[in-house]
Amino acid sequence: MNRSSITRFALAALLAAGAMPLSALRTTQAQPPSGNQPFTTRIYIQNPNPSAATGVVNFYDEMGSGTPSSVNVPFNLNPNGSTEILIGTLSGLGSPWKGSAVISADQSVVAASVQVPPTGYGHMMANAFTSAEGTDTLFLTTFLRNASSEDSLFSVQNIENEAVTIRARFIDINGTVVATPTLVLQANTSKFFDAANAASTIDPAFPNSFNGSVVVTATKVSDGSPARIVGLSETRRRDVGTDPNRFRAYAFEAIPLSAGAQTIYMPTALCKFGAGDQTTFFAVQNLSFTNSTVVTITYAAGTGTTPTQATNTLPPLAKWSVNPCQTNGSNQYSGAATFTSSSQPIAAIGKNNQTNTPPGQPRYSTAFLGQASGASRLAVPYIRWSPNPPGTDFRSFIAIQNIGTASIGVGQLTVTYYAQNGTVAANCTSAAPMAVGAKLNSSAAGTFADFTCSPAVGVSSTFIGSAVIQGPSGSNLLAVIRNTTPAATTQIHTEDFNATLLP
Repeated sequence: MNRSSITRFALAALLAAGAMPLSALRTTQAQPPSGNQPFTTRIYIQNPNPSAATGVVNFYDEMGSGTPSSVNVPFNLNPNGSTEILIGTLSGLGSPWKGSAVISADQSVVAASVQVPPTGYGHMMANAFTSAEGTDTLFLTTFLRNASSEDSLFSVQNIENEAVTIRARFIDINGTVVATPTLVLQANTSKFFDAANAASTIDPAFPNSFNGSVVVTATKVSDGSPARIVGLSETRRRDVGTDPNRFRAYAFEAIPLSAGAQTIYMPTALCKFGAGDQTTFFAVQNLSFTNSTVVTITYAAGTGTTPTQATNTLPPLAKWSVNPCQTNGSNQYSGAATFTSSSQPIAAIGKNNQTNTPPGQPRYSTAFLGQASGASRLAVPYIRWSPNPPGTDFRSFIAIQNIGTASIGVGQLTVTYYAQNGTVAANCTSAAPMAVGAKLNSSAAGTFADFTCSPAVGVSSTFIGSAVIQGPSGSNLLAVIRNTTPAATTQIHTEDFNATLLP
């Protein structure tokens, strides 16, 4: 999704009018999100500009009055700088607390957030949104209750400066609507629909077991006209068969109708690849309310055996769960995928899971969005290279996909890694050609042969910051970032999120 800047006029009710155009990003977050699990949110903000940025983060209680909390966090970012905000350390929000945030700045910034759990749980990471990404029709491609030991939590935020009415339709995998809660949200506030507490947060008659999707529509209370909303999904899974004391978790953004398309790209697709037989599971949803469509998945050549195409017919609003191994048998594969629809807009998410680990070892789950369009320049608000010995702390790995119409030559793709103060930590230049539809992999330490990095950030270097991916003029790129701990016993904390498209 493209997170471009918006004008000051859209923010007149949020900040006093300033001398410069303003930009804002909004994100729905909670502490704890569900089932009394004490997750705590961290927000990462990046200034991918050549001049300094100043802004503030305001917080709103769930289902609150629309007035921001007295707690706020000002920030000042150097050019190419970034910052980390730990909500759990803010005095005055209350504990536990859940709600939403509005990030406003004097120029375009980008942001992401991660839900940090206690020991034994997975992390959940997702991007923030601009006002331009708000929509009156929001799609969540998957929502689960007691499905393979998984429970979902879905948060919806009103990004209007007035009250709106939202209607959420929970649709099972067969296309049947099982619940339609309707409620009013005040300006900038959020509502959490929690499968683990479905009777109180969704509907008293919500099924005990559910596998499906959600469609949310919004209108202004004042005149019934379309209203803008955004949303995030978080899912937790207890690994009962592997380790009953460890939980997997993943998050991804809800998809506006405007982001649906007949062609969707996935920068990473895996079949039984690497440690734990990592496999990417796709959830593809037909966004049409009235017409069926035929969806075809085509895999790009990568490492290992390329899976053959997969095709399925999706009824209106229905979803398709599929993975590369379904046409690839026991063969390993690491590459990328393209989804095409015969007639209707579609949306898709990827969920990367370890599917085979030794008894007693946890398995991780992650999630990220498929996207319809890219850009020649991408921002990554959170990058980590562990200062600790290998296998004991987080590292960030970037999968970059070329979705343009021309191949990209050696040396034409760069990834610049920045420390939080905006200084360059590493410059990485592509050392391999990038065919149309293919992907290249990058890390700050030059782990992959796809890039040459100078200097290569070693394990003795403290590194937490951001990155900017730059292709040649006119190129079209997407990227997914994976933050992971290489040690098998701690990989449960692995998290994925999409890079942000820049103008």
